[in-house]
Amino acid sequence: LIHKGNRNMALKSSLRQSSTKGSSSNGEGSVTQAPCKPYQVSVSFRFIFLTLLSSALLSFTVGRAVRVLLLEGPRGALLWPHLESSMRNRPDYHLGAGKSRRDLPLPQMMDGKEVPRTVYTSKNFDTAAAATSSSVLVEKSRTAVDSEGEADEEVTCDTDGGSCSRGKDPAEVEDEDDDEEDDDDDEDDDYDDDDDDDDDDEEEHLPAGQHLLVDMKDVDGTFLNSEELLAQAMVDVVADSRLTLLSYHCHTLVPTGVSCVGVLLESHISFHTWPTEGVITLDLFTCGAAPLLPVLPVIERLFAIPRPPLFEGEEVPKPGVGWSHVLRGFRDAKAHGDTDALSSDDLGVDVLGYLFYDLKEEVASVQTPFQRIDIYNLIDSRSVKIADYQRSLSNDGSYQAQHPDLFAPNKVVFLDGVKQSTSKGDAGYHESLVHPCMFMHADPKRVAIIGGGEGATLREVLKHDTVEKCTMVEIDELMVTTSRKYLKEWSDCSDIVGSEEWCVDDPRADVRYEDAVAWFIDRFGEGVDEKEKKFDEDDYKPFDVIIMDALDPQVNIPFAEVLYKQPTFLQAVYDSLSEQGVIVMQLGDAPYISDPHDTIGRHENRAIITSHLLRMGFQSVHVYEEKHSDFGDPWSYLVAMKDFTARTNWYLNVAEIEVAIKDRIKHTYSGKSALRFFDGATMMTYQTPHKAFETIYCRNKPVPQGCDEISKGFSKSRPNAPVSSFEVKASQVGDQAGRGIFAKVDIPKGAYIGVEQSMNSIKVTPTTYDIISSHVEEYVEAAGFDAVVEFLWGYGFESNLYGEISYVVDSTILTFVNHGCNGTYNAADAGSTGTEMTADEFDAEYFWHDPYNLVVARHLPYSQSSGDVALRGIKAGEEILNNYLDFTSSEKHWKADVLDLRNQCLGKGVGSITDYESGKPRTEAWRKDEGEKQD
Repeated sequence: LIHKGNRNMALKSSLRQSSTKGSSSNGEGSVTQAPCKPYQVSVSFRFIFLTLLSSALLSFTVGRAVRVLLLEGPRGALLWPHLESSMRNRPDYHLGAGKSRRDLPLPQMMDGKEVPRTVYTSKNFDTAAAATSSSVLVEKSRTAVDSEGEADEEVTCDTDGGSCSRGKDPAEVEDEDDDEEDDDDDEDDDYDDDDDDDDDDEEEHLPAGQHLLVDMKDVDGTFLNSEELLAQAMVDVVADSRLTLLSYHCHTLVPTGVSCVGVLLESHISFHTWPTEGVITLDLFTCGAAPLLPVLPVIERLFAIPRPPLFEGEEVPKPGVGWSHVLRGFRDAKAHGDTDALSSDDLGVDVLGYLFYDLKEEVASVQTPFQRIDIYNLIDSRSVKIADYQRSLSNDGSYQAQHPDLFAPNKVVFLDGVKQSTSKGDAGYHESLVHPCMFMHADPKRVAIIGGGEGATLREVLKHDTVEKCTMVEIDELMVTTSRKYLKEWSDCSDIVGSEEWCVDDPRADVRYEDAVAWFIDRFGEGVDEKEKKFDEDDYKPFDVIIMDALDPQVNIPFAEVLYKQPTFLQAVYDSLSEQGVIVMQLGDAPYISDPHDTIGRHENRAIITSHLLRMGFQSVHVYEEKHSDFGDPWSYLVAMKDFTARTNWYLNVAEIEVAIKDRIKHTYSGKSALRFFDGATMMTYQTPHKAFETIYCRNKPVPQGCDEISKGFSKSRPNAPVSSFEVKASQVGDQAGRGIFAKVDIPKGAYIGVEQSMNSIKVTPTTYDIISSHVEEYVEAAGFDAVVEFLWGYGFESNLYGEISYVVDSTILTFVNHGCNGTYNAADAGSTGTEMTADEFDAEYFWHDPYNLVVARHLPYSQSSGDVALRGIKAGEEILNNYLDFTSSEKHWKADVLDLRNQCLGKGVGSITDYESGKPRTEAWRKDEGEKQD
């Protein structure tokens, strides 16, 4: 090919020369040029190959040089301290004169963990305040350290390689690449598991974390001023907690003190010391999923180093440790029914998140199949000083040592993070739950407890000597056994005469570890056939008292909704009560006066349970509160009675309650009172509901009866005819009507009648009247009692606001007001409408009562003696007449009273006072009738 190309080139050159020479001139002497032929150049294959190869090599060389110079060089410089260096301290270019290196410990890697890819960046500033400044990084090539031995029991914070980053460890990436084919083959089989792992990983990397703050005092000053010892303690804390320390930086300050910050794969750890004061403050933040609380003992063991004694025999104080645990960042909203003890207001915020407890000690943390139980010992410096507690443990004869129970830590119980009971508030809570309802029943023999796993409610019930059997239905057996182990005082019956050391062992106690909802429905629910009873016959006997010591109504979990919202269960509870049965339940924190009505907001369950109880037929419902239960806010309770007359025992006076306590409560071996909190005066505070209850009750729509009239009291705009406006004369009603009251001045319609004296009435309570009438019945010679009864019957009017019949007698001349026949009365209750002629003696309309009216409950004296008003304008000299039908509130007296008034108006009879004054006392006939009834 080459030679052929040369011949062609030579031939083309010869032709070009011949053409030039052979050219001739024409006739005119011009020159004629031969025509040109195409020119061709041929290039060899070798030339082409070498040219392309040279270009490729040149391009590769230039590109590689640019990559090294512009990309890999800077990147390698950044990663060099982490990837290549094995230095212990940073170069001393930043150290000033007189500052030397420190032989500080290296961060440790746990077994199975590898150093992830990170970029280390720092900036140091020279300052005279720092005596030394040192930075230490984890080594990539360092062999992993196994943290076994003494700290094995405290390995608590393993996050399985988790960190705050969403990125993955390079080793994990390599493993994924190596196993990619296998994973693809098994993709279908492992689909569900992969989803679970993804969910766990996503939860682990939420933008949230845990922050542990620890303050320690009375720590050895030498230790606190040693950068090496403190750094070693920090490294050991991280290692024992199975966290990953990437690097740390320490400064020894002038004149004393050390500050260190450690960078964790999970976040950071830092502290500062005051050696002279013996104080160190430390904080640890992680964004892993593992709990931080178990790290506390590790921190205390490694940092709370007691100082040596200053002189022989000195009692060196134990270092004091204060700490708080706070959840940080943002978490997904929990679904209904989910609970998290660490994020709860009671345990998570008020206890774990509060730094300034002098003592905050975990007694136990137990996870049962149903709930998490946390028990803590707490000393709050606002109520008890730690020095007083420590002195109470001595035997120095001081007041503290003689009364150690007054300075002991407050033991607090939490269920799923919600405070349930405390040692300081045990008596206040459990006695106010149990004894008001127990004393409302005249003779409680059979009692049921729903819940009550701590055993304290059972303890209080067993103090009543009338109790023959107490059935406690608690679903969580582990709660009962945990309480026995860690809360011995709650279920201690050893001081009650005739009982046992553990209340559950009392022969009267019958503890069932069952679901209380199912237990009651199976035995007392609708459809339980008398012929198909499958349980012990005793299970079907009714209870005199039922005590619901279960979840707070405000707790947002499904089981609470079953307790307070399920009509089937509540109906079974109602049907399980005897005819005089009483039920009590705790309703959570008491309302504030600024709260909306219960049907709106977080107290909805309280409104629902109240509505259910009324619909089922409870005749009298009361709410009360107790502020000594140690829950922060006052605690509220609800008690309901099947029989309206049982409310008589609710309104007993102080002396009557004290007598009942003396007669019924069991004696103790120690001679002390079995009741530490409850007494007659305490019960009196429960009888009238707090103003907040009435206020939110009246915020309901439509507005309940009494809110506009009774709750506002006497109207200042309404005129009043004082008692001095009236005089006593012979009645004009009839010849035998006796005395009457007449107006001395004109009285406008709607005016009060002697309102200024209306509250000074003579009031005879149901129990007082019962004593008087029983004497009249039993003792014929008790003529004085006959006169009292005749006085009450003739001048008083009946009231059932206190349960059984009570009497109110006007203490002024207005007591002589007569009855207006055929509706001629002109002064009476504003709502009075009936007459003795139109009234049905069998009509129960007049005996209707509202079983749950918080306005009436707060204003009983007003409701009973609020006085009358002028139903029309009354002229001077006109007799004041009332409607005596309003004076009867007893169904058993209604027929006799209607017929008696009717006969008087028809001229066929006279009033009881006329009979008495004419020597015909009605007590004799009454005594005879009562005797015949007994016969």
